[in-house]
Amino acid sequence: MAYYLYCCLFKCRKLLKLGFLFDKKGKNEDVRCDMRGMNFLNYSAMKFVKCLLFALSLCSLVALTGCDLPFKLPFDLPFGKEDPVVVSVGKVNLTQSKLLSMVPNWNSLDDRTRLAFLEHWIDEEVAYQEAMDAGIMSDSVLSGQIESTVRKLVVDYYLQTFADTMLIGDAEKLSYYQEHRENYLRGKTSISGAILYFKTWANADAYYKEMKSRALNVVPAENPLISEIVKFDTVTASPDTCMIKEIETFPIGKLSVMRYCGGALKMAIVTERLDSAEVRPYKDVAEDVSNMVWLEHRNTVMERLKKEWKMKRPIFSKSTVFSEKESE
Repeated sequence: MAYYLYCCLFKCRKLLKLGFLFDKKGKNEDVRCDMRGMNFLNYSAMKFVKCLLFALSLCSLVALTGCDLPFKLPFDLPFGKEDPVVVSVGKVNLTQSKLLSMVPNWNSLDDRTRLAFLEHWIDEEVAYQEAMDAGIMSDSVLSGQIESTVRKLVVDYYLQTFADTMLIGDAEKLSYYQEHRENYLRGKTSISGAILYFKTWANADAYYKEMKSRALNVVPAENPLISEIVKFDTVTASPDTCMIKEIETFPIGKLSVMRYCGGALKMAIVTERLDSAEVRPYKDVAEDVSNMVWLEHRNTVMERLKKEWKMKRPIFSKSTVFSEKESE
C-alpha cells in the first residue's frame, strides 16, 4: 500500500509538470491551442484529480489503521495517530499529549507517583465541574480575583521577556565590584598553614634547626623527619589551640617551636593571614557580583521602559488623591 501511495503521488507530480510545460510552451510560441491540445489538458486534469483522490484515500487508510510508512513523504500529513485518553471525568478528557505537557518526566515516574497525580487531577476536575455547574463564574468577587490574577500574570510574563534578553559584560561586573568593595569584606580574620607531626624528639629537633631561620610562605614539603602534615586553609578559628592560641597575633611564615600536646610532638606554621577588613578576591565573589549587577541593570531598564510606555499614553486622574490638609 505504501508503494502504491508513493507511485501515485509521483505520477500526479509528473502530470502537473507536463501540463505546466505544455502551457508554457504555448505561451512562449504565442500560438493558439488547438482542439487536440485542449483535449490533452482536459485528460491531464482528469488524471490529476483521480490520482489526488486515490492518494487521499490511501492517506486516510494509513491514518485510520495506524500503519507507519516505510519512507518519508515530501510533505506532512494533516492528521496523525489518535491521541489516547488517559483518564476522563464527565466529558473532559485528559489525553496523553496533555498529560506529558503537564508532567514532562511522566515516563520516569513510578506507578505510585503516577497514581497519586491522576487522583489529584480527578479530584480537582470533579470539584471544578461542580463549581461550574453551580454557576460560580457569575460571582463578582471571583471575577475580580480572576481579572487581577490575569493582569499580574500578563505583566510579569511580558516584563520577563525583557529580562531574559539582558546580558551583563565582564567590564560592568568588575566596575560594580570596585565601586562596592565594602560589601565584600571578609568579616573575620582567617589563616592558612599546617600542623607538622613528629615521631621522636630527635627528628623534631633536627627539623627545627634546619628550618627555623627560613621564611615560609607555603606549607613545607614532605620530609623523612616529618611523620604527618595536616594542612588548613582560610580557617577563622584556630585549628589547634595548643599550637596556635590566637590567629590574629601568630607569626606569619615562621616555624613555631616544638611542643608536646594532645599526645603528639608538633610544630605549627602559618603561611597566610587575611584580616577581617580585607576585601575578598573577585574570583571568590564573582557569582554574587554577577547577580547583583544583573538585578541593578534590570531595575534600571524596567524604570526606563515604564517611563517610555507612560509617555506614549495620555494619563489623567479625576479623583482627589490628597486630603485638603496635605494639599495646603
